[in-house]
Amino acid sequence: MRHTLFSTPLLTPLLRVLSKIILKIIRWRVTGSLPEDQKKYVLIVAPHTSNWDFILFVLAVSVLRLKPSVLIKSTLFVGPLGWFLRYCGAIPVNRAQASSLVTYIAGIYKERDEFVLIITPEGTRSPNPNWKRGFHHVATTAEVPILVVYVDSAIRTIGIEGLMEPTADADADLRELKTFFDTKSGLRPQNYAS
Repeated sequence: MRHTLFSTPLLTPLLRVLSKIILKIIRWRVTGSLPEDQKKYVLIVAPHTSNWDFILFVLAVSVLRLKPSVLIKSTLFVGPLGWFLRYCGAIPVNRAQASSLVTYIAGIYKERDEFVLIITPEGTRSPNPNWKRGFHHVATTAEVPILVVYVDSAIRTIGIEGLMEPTADADADLRELKTFFDTKSGLRPQNYAS
């Protein structure tokens, strides 16, 4: 397995210590814990309302010792930026091939002993009441649970809510998730649509 920012000897422990210090300075905390007996899941995080969410999440991921992957549009994988994105665990995707993408990602889950894919169901940092269902399709196709993680600026917390087993009723699952996330306040609450 190739190393990423979250699995490189020497650098990763240093990043973990630095992340704890930064979170303490900015008065944010990480609550909850990763599921110990589950090594494969889709991790969804919301509300996703600002570019700063990414920085907060890198800090949280480091503190939690998580080794995640994230999908990023393939057009960004050019030159040194492409190398850096891969080093951060990014997987290049062509958004025009959505159905084959789900099959491709499900294949990664089947091949690996451990795999965590982070997806923001809103799909944008702008208000979007119609969440993307890709995370649900991936979880059901790969037969893995969904780990629910939230950002709540009102209490300066990145929290792990727990695992959810996706059902055949994606609409009902989405309503349940939205009801939960509607109680959280993103970094820019005006960019979240209930």
